[in-house]
Amino acid sequence: MKRIVSLFIVFVLCFAALAAAGAETAMVLTPIDAMDMRLGQCMVPQGYTMYPVPDFSGSSRSLTDPLGLGVIVTSPDGRVVMAYEKSSTYLEIVSSTIGGRTYRVHEDGKFDVETMTPMARYQQPAAYAQSYLNGAFPGVEMTYTGSIDLSRYQPLLQQSAQNFYDTLKASQGVTVGMNIDGVALTADICGFSCEMNGEAYFIVVGTVIRALQMTMSMQQLQGMLSETEVIWSPLCTYMLASPASEFETVFPAFEAFMENTTISDQFYRANQKLADELRNIVVQSRGGYIDTILKNYTSEDDTYDEERFTDYIFDQNDYTLSDGTHVKIPTSYDYVYEGDNNVVYFSDSAFPEPGTQLSPNR
Repeated sequence: MKRIVSLFIVFVLCFAALAAAGAETAMVLTPIDAMDMRLGQCMVPQGYTMYPVPDFSGSSRSLTDPLGLGVIVTSPDGRVVMAYEKSSTYLEIVSSTIGGRTYRVHEDGKFDVETMTPMARYQQPAAYAQSYLNGAFPGVEMTYTGSIDLSRYQPLLQQSAQNFYDTLKASQGVTVGMNIDGVALTADICGFSCEMNGEAYFIVVGTVIRALQMTMSMQQLQGMLSETEVIWSPLCTYMLASPASEFETVFPAFEAFMENTTISDQFYRANQKLADELRNIVVQSRGGYIDTILKNYTSEDDTYDEERFTDYIFDQNDYTLSDGTHVKIPTSYDYVYEGDNNVVYFSDSAFPEPGTQLSPNR
């Protein structure tokens, strides 16, 4: 049966792309290694090349999220690109006064020295996706073609936001003059069209953004200090850039890439450990702690239990490979096989068996 992929085919048809029926997709589960350390894992189309992009310098990153990591995956001819980017944290100063006079001023792109966080206005996922593409493809004119309807996943997003809010309130205790106003969690998968190197392209960006608003009011020598801030994070971002002529064939592989590309729990803990250390040192000393902290945490056995963006927006089955590794495949694919060398094949219709057929975990 032909599977309908709710994405876009130019702005005229707006999200009506059909994945090729019966064509199997071969993916390789690939470790994300850098600096002789295991930082995560991703699922890469067979024959593609994966490049990790670690950011351990701490430059332009917040105190609370000092370690960055991205992944770039390219097809053999370089015309198809998939990308992943780990979370980053930004600050918007909504208002700040002391004694009725302006105290701190929001300046996009600047670094707030009090909170040690880069400043940027809070963006919804679609606006952030556009900003992300402006950085990834400078000078390329993008046409926004629409978004997938994720309304049926909204209850999951709301529940996750509420859980985060409850955790923050519980850990905060009673802090005089400070209040957590609320938490929002929004997700989107956006489509864009453009032209690159004389060829029509379709681009998909999926992201989920968490935002926390806080207010503070306390008496200072200069008068009453009143501030409202929004601390927001794109928890993770996934991108597919494909020639329009190949988009229909490539998109199933991108789904598997999104569902299986993630950072290890050990890396997240190393990130938190470094953030804790940085609270006690000046920002210029960041780099000296990173190697030790990463090696201490990534030497443990790798686990991948942290929340994933795709847990909210895809119907997926979990499968266990022969070595005990877990992979996630969309429920619309009924035929999943494990081949040699960590290659996983899947299709929506039967095809010559390349290995051992897998059954979903229940």
